Amino acid sequence: MARRTNTVIIVPHNKAKFFKLSFSTRALVAGGTAIVLAFVLSIVAVVSSGTGMARHMELEKLRAENLELKKANEELERTIGTVQGRLEEFEERTARLALAAGLEPDRTFFPGAEEGGTMAGRGGPYDRAPESADDLARRGEWIDRGLQTLEKTLSRREKELVSTPTIAPVHGLITDGFGRRRDPFTGRLAIHRGLDIAARAGTPVVAPADGVVVETGRERGFGRVVRISHGMGYTTIYGHLHRILVEPGQTVHRGETIGLVGSSGRSTGPHLHYEVHKNGRAVNPLYYILDAY
Repeated sequence: MARRTNTVIIVPHNKAKFFKLSFSTRALVAGGTAIVLAFVLSIVAVVSSGTGMARHMELEKLRAENLELKKANEELERTIGTVQGRLEEFEERTARLALAAGLEPDRTFFPGAEEGGTMAGRGGPYDRAPESADDLARRGEWIDRGLQTLEKTLSRREKELVSTPTIAPVHGLITDGFGRRRDPFTGRLAIHRGLDIAARAGTPVVAPADGVVVETGRERGFGRVVRISHGMGYTTIYGHLHRILVEPGQTVHRGETIGLVGSSGRSTGPHLHYEVHKNGRAVNPLYYILDAY
């Protein structure tokens, strides 16, 4: 079969010469295919180049985010370390306060305070807290519970202190003590439930602790009497007063004057009859007076 030939004649302007190009159909198809292939490859190259740039930008973004995350982790570690150190300091201070208050730390009160453990005040340093947010939160709850227990204990101790009749209601000479004695009027043995403190008539009588006046008035044998409830089971009684300077329902404080020494009622001379009752039972006032006798 004869080979088909295609001819292209190129005639330039203003020139008598012309150019003639002859090529076969197969060459035309091959050339066209090469041109199309080159075009497609160029598009693919452009697209691939764009994708590569996008991947490169994404990679750089991930690197930057990773760097920021690393910095954040380092900051978190520093923060956890700071919190950890503060918690250990609070634990040690709370443990020492507990021991000073007479409380025995245990596993419920503080973390790590097991029998024979290594808490401050029990034979060694604290075990360092694990670097975990949950562990730190748990340790904080332990400290909070310990501080609440301490607060209640110290509050109760403070209330006991202000309620305990620790000072003498009047300074003078004890003429009769607490217990069995011979009644000065009958000569018979009887139980004397308080102290008789002789003092000059008109000498101020003071409250030995904070409390509330529950009764004032005259009482057979005791003459003019004042009763004060101090709380925590304590009640005090003051008899043979010359004058009463308080009223029922009045709040009094330790050292505040409540009356004057006298000789009212059945008395052989100016003195104060002073009683202390604990939970309804008369006790020896000398066991509580700290500033005299």
